[in-house]
Amino acid sequence: MKRPTVAIVGLGQIGGSFAAALTKRRLARVVGVTRRAETAARARRMGILAEVGTDLAAVSDADIVVLATPVRTLLRQIPEVAPLVARGALLTDVGSTKTDIVAAFRRAKPAAAVVAGHPMAGNERAGLDGCDVNLFERRPWVLIGEKRAGAPLERLVAAVGARPLWMKSPQDHDLKVARVSHIPYLLAYALMGTPEEAIRVCGNSFRDATRVAASDADMVLDFLLTNAGPIRRSAVELQARLNDLLRRIDRGDASGLRKRLVRARRIRSKI
Repeated sequence: MKRPTVAIVGLGQIGGSFAAALTKRRLARVVGVTRRAETAARARRMGILAEVGTDLAAVSDADIVVLATPVRTLLRQIPEVAPLVARGALLTDVGSTKTDIVAAFRRAKPAAAVVAGHPMAGNERAGLDGCDVNLFERRPWVLIGEKRAGAPLERLVAAVGARPLWMKSPQDHDLKVARVSHIPYLLAYALMGTPEEAIRVCGNSFRDATRVAASDADMVLDFLLTNAGPIRRSAVELQARLNDLLRRIDRGDASGLRKRLVRARRIRSKI
């Protein structure tokens, strides 16, 4: 079977890692498009793609086009890129929020099929510094759209080690991701407001809980500012659970607390 040509617009951590995973596994011929010539030169030296440049027109010859720029940049790019993608091709993205992105795809009315995507993977290193050929191993990769049209993308996602996960709507995605990803970021930033004299005696629990606070600030701003409603709803839910725990601590309710601790431990063991 002929290998597909995959054009990746944006060679940051996710775009670069997907390019590397596809290239190293010989799953596709990968073409990269990036705004900065120096990023293109670095990606070329890394050997993670067949071609790389700064001209968006390169997407017109691709079988699959992946928009891998930050969410707010991506929203501006969709009207520019969508008309360039060929009929019969597939257009997707890796944005961490989906409602605004899916709406932008619909407004753009591309000739290509559209399947929105979000790999639930990453590390704290920005740009190509975070490039990792194994970044997607055993991680969920959310897909939203028509499954038949998305079959070629689903195969590539599985082939780089990820677990394709189809969701019914962008709103469903954004609420779930707010609960399991965006709220942990907010908690990490809130914890980093702890007085520094206390942080000096911290152990692994504090370091683990604040790991994502080392992330690129602009990347975090993108999902905080494009998912405000689900984040607020999730924060209210979390506050209710915290208040329940605090009330039980105040009452000395060892039995009730223990039930919640055991349940949490059981659920955590399955992650």
